[in-house]
Amino acid sequence: MNQIEKNIMNSFRLAKRDIIKLQNEFIKLSQTQERLAEMINKINSNELKLYKKLKNSQSKKPKNSRKPKTKTIVKTITKKAPKIYVSSKDSNKFHLSNCPFAKNIKPKHKETYKSKSKALNKGLKPCKCVA
Repeated sequence: MNQIEKNIMNSFRLAKRDIIKLQNEFIKLSQTQERLAEMINKINSNELKLYKKLKNSQSKKPKNSRKPKTKTIVKTITKKAPKIYVSSKDSNKFHLSNCPFAKNIKPKHKETYKSKSKALNKGLKPCKCVA
């Protein structure tokens, strides 16, 4: 192997390392974004409850009226997008669908899995993006 080939191999190795590092940072940012969205939903729910309490306290009727009290419960449900795992028919690794390596797989060679366990049961090993 001559010096040019060594330099090319080293460049690819460095690029791969940088891509993996960026991908891990993207995953961390996505998780942080999900946590922030959950916190915002809780804050909005609490704000709505406080607004209703304030409104009820301002419009209190005399104690003579015997109308039953009712409470409104607001429940917000957030669904997480299902993770899709992808592998090539010729490979022994599987990736998340947003992994740069998964995006390079040609459609005719692509296999998808709805869960991590299905890919593992096929004998595939997880990419660093999955772990």
